Amino acid sequence: MNRNSNLHPLSHQHHNGLMAVLLLKKGVQKQANPALMQDFVLRLWEQELRRHFLAEELHLNPGVLETPGLQLHFDRMRQEHARIREFILQFREETADARVITAFYELLEAHIRFEEREFFEAIQDTVPPEVLERAGKQLEDLPAGSCDTYPVRFWE
Repeated sequence: MNRNSNLHPLSHQHHNGLMAVLLLKKGVQKQANPALMQDFVLRLWEQELRRHFLAEELHLNPGVLETPGLQLHFDRMRQEHARIREFILQFREETADARVITAFYELLEAHIRFEEREFFEAIQDTVPPEVLERAGKQLEDLPAGSCDTYPVRFWE
């Protein structure tokens, strides 16, 4: 699927998010220390996901995009963001186990797939080019991290 260049910053971050999912899956399979995986998630949140969610909620809002038909997609995105934020709060307050980490990465993966396959496709199909370009300018400065730089390679 060809992604409109104005959505590239978000899609690049999605790629990093899917890489994080893969590393967490490997960590769980290898029975890595859950505290390390939890710390990995919190670091990913602070370095990238937090700003990513805020950018999507602000700049992909159907009102901003002048496309009310996107409201259902937008609402689902925000609901999933809220569920992921609940995991982050839980990770900050208590030590997770492999079951909770698995639930987190399964949700994150499904969320990313929804955005790429459904929400972004709908945006590309319905948002006027000049409006999408305006949104894209607001997304240019998002960081493009690499989660495999985490200092402890729990997934190996």
